[in-house]
Amino acid sequence: MDGYRPRKTLKKKTTLILEINKNHINENIGFIYFMTERDLFGYPCGPYVKIGLVKGNDDGRSSFERRKEHQTGNPREIIIEAEVETHAQVSTLESLVHQRLAKYRIHGEWFNYGEDGIQPYVELTKIINEDLEGQIKDNLLINQFALIEDNGEELKPSYEVKDIHHELLETKQSIIKIKNEKDLAKLKLRSFDKSFYRDIEGICFYEKIKPQEKFDKVNFEKDHPDIFEELSVKVITPNFTIKKDLKNKKSEEVKKLEELIEGQKFIKEDSYNSINRNKDLIKLHSKWLDAHVELQPFELKKKLLENKLKVLVGENQGIKDICSWKRKKKKQITKNTLLKFDPELAKNYISIGEPQIRFKVNDFRPYHFD
Repeated sequence: MDGYRPRKTLKKKTTLILEINKNHINENIGFIYFMTERDLFGYPCGPYVKIGLVKGNDDGRSSFERRKEHQTGNPREIIIEAEVETHAQVSTLESLVHQRLAKYRIHGEWFNYGEDGIQPYVELTKIINEDLEGQIKDNLLINQFALIEDNGEELKPSYEVKDIHHELLETKQSIIKIKNEKDLAKLKLRSFDKSFYRDIEGICFYEKIKPQEKFDKVNFEKDHPDIFEELSVKVITPNFTIKKDLKNKKSEEVKKLEELIEGQKFIKEDSYNSINRNKDLIKLHSKWLDAHVELQPFELKKKLLENKLKVLVGENQGIKDICSWKRKKKKQITKNTLLKFDPELAKNYISIGEPQIRFKVNDFRPYHFD
């Protein structure tokens, strides 16, 4: 029979898993709040709104409690203008809203609003929340399937699956195009000074990342198979891939810019020497922010389509010519487990990596809006 496994069986499993998790949906209530300020003496306040979150399990803390916290030390009155309730992951909702409003973000959770006030921001939050809440049941089901090994079987694709796959590839094509624009703007900002690491005021900056510890699991298992067998645990690591996936090809301009920044260095040790922004740099930052904002709905749609395929794969390994969702148990050992067992032995397989330099573009604009 062309298509998936019998739907009756999948529905039974779906119902069972959702019954197990039905309380989780109700426990995961959170709120996105919108706070503004009012001067008690009638002086004008800027057109700013704070968009933050309150988690449902936040020890009973409400938006009102957050308001009291922000009121301390502030001579202006803090006002809760609106709230949006969500049953989805409230931190995810907040992050997506902040991304969509990046061009109006001043710093942190504070945003500039226009003549229409904050209502467009509230409505945008509701729209994004509807998309997230629409994925709750699928996410719960996927989380359960991710805990069990796949059965090794590959399903035949139905017309529905082929349509989802086609739409997913189109969405990923849009993501690639926008990401290329975003990456190009970032590279141009980074290579503005061709020789040195230079922060640009209000736009981008460099930061040094502390060296990370590395645990050589491969050689430890090879040298001490008996200890590895004793201490290791079996863990399922899901691996989802799309068949006939799209590949991104770097342009010659990107390759040249990447070569250029490889030769950059510090002017002085640990000194980045910030430079003033100008119209050209502001234009590049604006292009980066435009792409950052434009990516959000496509990335959310990609996640939705991938989740649909995972649900249809179910306990199987994949769908022929469409996708693969392998879930096999593998023996793993952690650094901390070995340190507790034998600290001296563990030290032989733990090394410190090199410090890294990270370049970041501000996903906000702490300067005048055009």
